[in-house]
This record gives sequence, structure tokens and C-alpha cells, in this order.
Amino acid sequence: MEITQADESFNEFKFGKFKVEDESRIKLDAEFSGELFYDLIPALQIEITKAEVLLKECNLQAEVISREESEIIKEVSKLSDMAKKSSEVSELESVLSEVSTIHVDFFRKFMHFKDISEELFSSITKLEVISRSADLFMEKTSELKEFFERLRYFESKFEQTLNGIRDLFTLISLRLDTLRNRENLDLQRRTASLQAAAAIIEFVAIFYYTLKTWDYFTPLENVPTSISFLLLLVFTTSVVAFTEVFGEWIRERRISKRFVVMAAVIVAVTFLMYCIPNIF
Repeated sequence: MEITQADESFNEFKFGKFKVEDESRIKLDAEFSGELFYDLIPALQIEITKAEVLLKECNLQAEVISREESEIIKEVSKLSDMAKKSSEVSELESVLSEVSTIHVDFFRKFMHFKDISEELFSSITKLEVISRSADLFMEKTSELKEFFERLRYFESKFEQTLNGIRDLFTLISLRLDTLRNRENLDLQRRTASLQAAAAIIEFVAIFYYTLKTWDYFTPLENVPTSISFLLLLVFTTSVVAFTEVFGEWIRERRISKRFVVMAAVIVAVTFLMYCIPNIF
């Protein structure tokens, strides 16, 4: 800043006349004012310097991210094609992991760019308020605002790319969940088949050994076949059902109504199996 005599090239402002020779030097022809020299001009110089530094950093970040963005778009397109063609859970998990890594890395860089952009906007806003108060550097403020508005294009473009990566992550996650649910359903069906087979084997084993044990202690020659078969059928079925109820009791340590009913049925049938041979 230089105090000098004004000529025709000077412009009028609130406190007198001024002329900007370059971006860092200003000539003034004005009466001394504490508000102008101690408050407004230092504040203007600070905010202009800060805005210019932030603007350069924003431009640099925009260039770097733009170069990386092109490669990211190619990689994301490639991963998208892989996800469409794949029907294996392990392959989709691998693709999802890669998309997640890309998303996190790009999101971190985008947020860094956005933080600088917001700080730049705040600095330009302060500069605009101060320049209006001093009636100085209005053109410089407008110039910085124009540069800032150009940076909005990059912010919008980067945000669209980020949303595209996020959408791909969501779609792959949904596809992966669908395949996992399908696998779980198949597993449940196979498990149900194995449980049914185990129940049949358990039923046959109990039926056979119960018949042998019953015949050993109480001969069944005189007992009608239909009655002995019916008692064995009820006893075996009750024991098979009781194993499930007994398992619930072990897990929950609580006696349920089913436990009491099944235990009572087994005791009653056992009593009948003991008494009926003596009747005949």
C-alpha cells in the first residue's frame, strides 16, 4: 500500500481515491482513518491472500481428482460387468470388497476437496462484506467469486461419480444377499431332509429294541398282534417326540406343557405294556 497524490487514473471510493496497480499493491489518496488503515485494509489483504491460496489448492485438488476419476470410472465399469456375470457368492464378495475400497478412497478425497471449497466460500463471503464496507477491491471479489463458481462444476461432477460408486455397492450388496438367502434356503432344505432321515432311523431303532426288550421281560405270545403293534407304535412315536422336547428343556432349563404331556404319555404306555401281557 502506498499513499500518494491521485491522478486521472484513480477511482473514487468511500474514503477518497485509490488505484490498484497489481494484485498486491494499492495506491491511496485519502485522509487518515483508523477504520480504513487499521481495520478494513488489513482485513481485505488477509482475506484476499487466504482466498487466493485456497483457490490454488482447490484447483490443484480438482486436477488430481479428475485424473484419478477417469481411472476409477473405468475400474468401476469393469467391476460392474463382473458383478453382472457372476453368480458365485465368493466372487461377488471379492468384487464388493474392491468397490468398497474405491468408494472409501474417493469419498476421502472428495470430502477433502469439499472442505477446502467450503473454506474458500467462507473467505470470499467475508471478503465481499469487507470490500463493500470499504468500497475497495469489488472487482477482485467478483473475480474470485467467478473462479469459485467454476469449481462448483468439479464438486458436482465428483459427487455424481461418488453416487455412482455407492449405487454399485448397494446393487452388489442386494445381489449378494439374494444369493446368500438362496444358499441358506437350499441348506435348510438339505438339513430338513437329513433331520427327516434321522427321525426315521431313530424311530426304527427304538421300535426294534423296544420290541426285543418288551418280549424279553413279558412274553407276547398270547397278546394280539394288533394291540402289541399299536402299543409299540404309540410308545416309539412318543419317545421320538420326547427327544425334541427334552432337547428344548436342556437349552432353556424350563419345563413346558409339552414336556409334561409327552412324559405322561410315555409313562402311561409303559404301564400298559407291562399290564396287558398279564391280562392275556
